[in-house]
Amino acid sequence: MEYKARATLIPGELVELMRPVISEKKIDFDHFVLEAIRNYIQVIKYRDGIVGSFGAWEDSVHPELKEGVECYVREMRKGRTF
Repeated sequence: MEYKARATLIPGELVELMRPVISEKKIDFDHFVLEAIRNYIQVIKYRDGIVGSFGAWEDSVHPELKEGVECYVREMRKGRTF
């Protein structure tokens, strides 16, 4: 599904920052703007995920990590046989 957005004014100083990137990467303006929007949405989703997962790794749920991840990995590696 496509949506025809209304015109958006972009401040001149922002356009001046965009121009060298657009010309160096040899991409068109629309592609640049759409990728910037996609990246911004990914950043928002990532941050929301980080905030939403806070506290998920409680000691009561994962006692094997109580001493820290490094200690857990070391113990796991000791048991390896090759």
